[in-house]
Amino acid sequence: MTFVQKINKLREEIQQVNEELKWLEDSPITKEEFKARVVEWVRVETNNAEDVDRRLAYLRHPDASAHRSAMLEISTRAHVPGGTHPTIAPVDFSIAPQLAWLFGDQIKQTLLAKVDAMDYVPGLPLAERPARRKQLEQNRRVLEEKEEALICESEEANTPVHRRADADPAVVLGYEKDGVMGAEGERKVYVSRQSQPSDPAVSQAIGQSIIPLALPR
Repeated sequence: MTFVQKINKLREEIQQVNEELKWLEDSPITKEEFKARVVEWVRVETNNAEDVDRRLAYLRHPDASAHRSAMLEISTRAHVPGGTHPTIAPVDFSIAPQLAWLFGDQIKQTLLAKVDAMDYVPGLPLAERPARRKQLEQNRRVLEEKEEALICESEEANTPVHRRADADPAVVLGYEKDGVMGAEGERKVYVSRQSQPSDPAVSQAIGQSIIPLALPR
């Protein structure tokens, strides 16, 4: 196989890893986790109906009036700036706490049934995603290091293959997570410095055109 063929094969594998990482990040949660969130939402909304409990308890007082309990009333305030022209301000309010307080079990059952009826492909459980992400990132690093080694070999063989536009600078320079540069990276930096033109005007022009790579710290 030629350098191009070997590198392209590695790049296909890198792309597959990137696609799996993307799916891991964006894939829907499992139905069990979905249902747990629905149950938690109903619980939270029910707890938010504290005023309803207080207004209901008001009716037990001997001088209470059913007409003044305002048990399920929703009140809100909106600040409307003054001026020569009338201003309408949007007002958002929710009756979810009252509905959850009154019909929590029915709402929960209805929502859980809708979740069961949904047809979708879930990703890994959330608890398993960090470990899988770490493994995939390690796999990608190994593939990218092999790719970089082949690119260096192709340069030495006078058949250079260009790096990907999204090549990881840390891999190109052999940087580790602790911020230590590998010997190959130091060699590349040394060669790059030695190859700078001696003419100050040319050096300045090149320096202005180079975009520094953001390396991990």
